[in-house]
Amino acid sequence: MLVNLREVYLPAMIFSIILDFQLAIYFLYLYSKRRKDEIGLNKFLLGFSNLFGIGATSYLFLVIGSFYLNDSYLAELFINIGVALLQGGILAVLLILLSKPFHTLINLRLVRIISILSGISIIYLLFFYVKPFGLISNILIGFIGGVYFLYFQIKLVKLTSGTVHSRLLITLVGEFIFLIGMFLGSVLPNMLILFDLKDIFYFIGSYVVNIGLVVIFYGTFKFPGVLEFNWKNSLQKLYVIDARNLFELYSYDFNKIRKLAGKPESQFNNEVNNSINSIGVVGISDVFDEITKTYQNRVKTIKYGKFNILLEYEEDPNSQFLFVLFVDKNMKSLQLFLKKVKNQFLISYKSMLANYDIVDRFRETLFSGFDVILQQILD
Repeated sequence: MLVNLREVYLPAMIFSIILDFQLAIYFLYLYSKRRKDEIGLNKFLLGFSNLFGIGATSYLFLVIGSFYLNDSYLAELFINIGVALLQGGILAVLLILLSKPFHTLINLRLVRIISILSGISIIYLLFFYVKPFGLISNILIGFIGGVYFLYFQIKLVKLTSGTVHSRLLITLVGEFIFLIGMFLGSVLPNMLILFDLKDIFYFIGSYVVNIGLVVIFYGTFKFPGVLEFNWKNSLQKLYVIDARNLFELYSYDFNKIRKLAGKPESQFNNEVNNSINSIGVVGISDVFDEITKTYQNRVKTIKYGKFNILLEYEEDPNSQFLFVLFVDKNMKSLQLFLKKVKNQFLISYKSMLANYDIVDRFRETLFSGFDVILQQILD
């Protein structure tokens, strides 16, 4: 029975380990890619990298200890190391959650207590393991840590929207499937009362884990990264300006969209409506450019009363197009948003922008289609 089952589920376990390591590397790549954005919430990607990397190593130790070691002492040692690594992966995630960007999302005291207990239980398992007590305490503490991490992710899903929300939700579903598989294939077989059924649990668990990993990979493929919460609420008005000829190419009022959606209109329109226009913004930009003298030192943000003006320029110092965003408060996410708007606008209208006569004649309608593209960026 054991030999027949092993032939079926061993390939699945090898696939699980390989896919685990691939996900760890992929999450590390995503984190390094998003790190330059300087948005701390994306550290959870590093947490995933640690979880899957250490989890894969844990699974490898469990497989070797369960199937390939005849010496009972070595087999027990490998299984204990595997469980300790699995718990260590959860501990690594909890320690990342203790960093400053997540303080408003977690119960700091509770996470610290779980982290300390996890560290103690890992030391116990590796150096002071007593067989009569078994793995019960480690399983219990690891379970509590894992549940809290899932709770954190559920909270994160609720606070996000659009593409990020849907991707995080898919990833969360994949994690639930993955953890069910790990529980079936790693925890239950090591309980004495279920020892006779361990082959069945290994078999089911290995394939359930694979399903979960595939779902996680699908959810995180081309993951856009997490932006600061409620950044969209700060959006007020967007302008694209021909700074050389001093006219507006495109504008978008986010307050009108809020009004159509039945949301309360921002105080921006009530207090500053019609007091700033695109030509005025160009004037402000020119004043600051006169001070800084060089393109590299062009001002990126301007404080205007209670509001902020974010500016984006083309890479070419001789360029004429200026991208202006009025916001309630300056946030890294808004700067990234404006950068995406700039890149997409230039890509979409590159050929048209080179022809001044066409732009001058049809500028009132030429760029109206950018509304759809802007909504896609917002999602």
